[in-house]
This record gives sequence, structure tokens and C-alpha cells, in this order.
Amino acid sequence: AGLGADLQELMARLATGGGDSQDVVRRMAEAGAAWTFDAEFDAASFAAVFEALCEVEYSGIESIKVWKCGGGDESVRSVCRYLDMSPPPPVNRLDFTSNRVSALGCELLARTLALGADGAVESLTLDHNSLGTAGVELLSLHLSHGSRLRRLSLRHCSIGEEGGKTLAVILEKAALEVLHLRGNALGNSGVVDVLHSARETKTLTEVDLCDTKIDDAPEVIEALCDAFAKVPSLARYDLSANKIGEEGTARLIAGMEGRAHLDQVLVSDEPSAETSATLLEAGHSAGKGKGKKGKKSRAAAFARLAA
Repeated sequence: AGLGADLQELMARLATGGGDSQDVVRRMAEAGAAWTFDAEFDAASFAAVFEALCEVEYSGIESIKVWKCGGGDESVRSVCRYLDMSPPPPVNRLDFTSNRVSALGCELLARTLALGADGAVESLTLDHNSLGTAGVELLSLHLSHGSRLRRLSLRHCSIGEEGGKTLAVILEKAALEVLHLRGNALGNSGVVDVLHSARETKTLTEVDLCDTKIDDAPEVIEALCDAFAKVPSLARYDLSANKIGEEGTARLIAGMEGRAHLDQVLVSDEPSAETSATLLEAGHSAGKGKGKKGKKSRAAAFARLAA
């Protein structure tokens, strides 16, 4: 549940010393293990809530979502202080979507994830924040090897071409299963860096490269086909809203054939009839050995080319 007006009032009173910290924690706990902040709040009030959690050593939270609250890096700092408790709370999901988080917030999160080796955080979402390549660099610099992070979403975070190299470092450090990079201008070189690093992983199952400003340059298509062949865990690719034309798509189709692990490859918003038919055939080819149901589902997945 999100923040109600009465709870916001309690938070404000707590920040000015007029509230009971245990009362606020009790009220928040009524929402269960998933805490969602979805309205503008005063930074001091938000900090007071998490200080209260530390005071009572509250460990009933599994998910913290701070959506469009304008809390910025200070809201991240408040959450990190709570996560740094010993023993750490069982929070496995963090989401700061569209919350004015900057590179500093990335550094705070990475340090907490590194220090909390025994922590439970597996999913981190920072979509629609202007992190830039600098933010990703700080995230990769402080993230420790063996991190428990399994899902990282950095959609529309203003990451440029150089960010590909730092994203590759993150793939080396964390056994990510899902990586979402939609809406970042990584370009051909940045995406190739990510794909080359993905070849060394054994856990990545899904990568979102929609609208990352790639085209059907030989090095891009080669890197994708190489990933099709050498990363059997990676079954889902979103390459839509890019400039991969008919020729590049045809080469991708050839690279898909016989790859039974591929479940979905989204390529173009408006494929030609010939390309759609060829993809359907490739889907059947990839599904061989999986039974009729497996072949049908893969054919349908390959034929679905729009996000």
C-alpha cells in the first residue's frame, strides 16, 4: 500500500520530535512486508522513519519502493542506513524509480550492497533517474564480487557508450539473471561491450536492449549471434526500437536456428511479411526436440517482434 495522508502526517510529526517512532513503525507494518512510498515527502520525515526502524531493529520488510517521490539521494541514504544494520534486514527488493537519484545515490547503494555481503537484496531498480555513465561507474566500482544482486534495471538512466565497459564489470562481479538497459544511448560499441561480457556469465537469462541506439553493423550482429551460440542461459532478448533492418534481421535469424534455449527475441516493430515468415520457421527450428508444445511456443515468441 502507498502513503496515506494520515501516515504522511505521522511522518512529519516524527521529524519534528512530536511523534512516536514505534507508532509510525506499527502503522507502516500494517501494509505488510512490502513498503511503498508513492507521494512527495519531506526528506527529514523520511529519514526519521528509517531512523526509527533502526532504533527498534525492525526486520519485517522485504521490499522498499520509492516511486516518483522526489526524495533524491537523501532518500537513498536513509534506506541504506537501515540496510546497514547488523544483522541486515531481509529486504530483497529496492526500487527508486523516477526519484531524482544521481551518481551519489549509486555510490551509496553500491557501498551498502558491498558491505552487506550477508544481506538479501537481489533486485535493484533505478529506472528514470539521471545516473549517467558516472553513476554506473560508481555502482561497478564499489559493488563487491559475489554480490547477491540478481536483477538490475537501469532503464532511461542517461547512460552513454562508455557505460558499456562499466556495465560489463557489473556482469563480471554479480551473477545477474536479468539486466534492463532500455532507453540508454549505449550505441553499437556500448552494447557490444555488454554482450561480450555476457558471454562469460552462466546466469543471465534476460537482457533488455530496446532503444539503445544500435543498428545492424557487422560487429553488433556478430556479437548477438555469438551470444545466441555461447550463452545458453540467455533466452530472452529485447532489441526493438533500434535500427536493425531487414538484412541484419535475416542474419540474426540465421544465428537463431538450432538454438533451442532461445525463448524470445524482439527485433523490429514493423517486419516485412517475408521476415515474419522466416522468423516463424526459425522458431520451429529452434524448438526441435522440445515437443509440439515447445515448438509452438517458440515459434510464437520469435514471430512477436514488437515490444
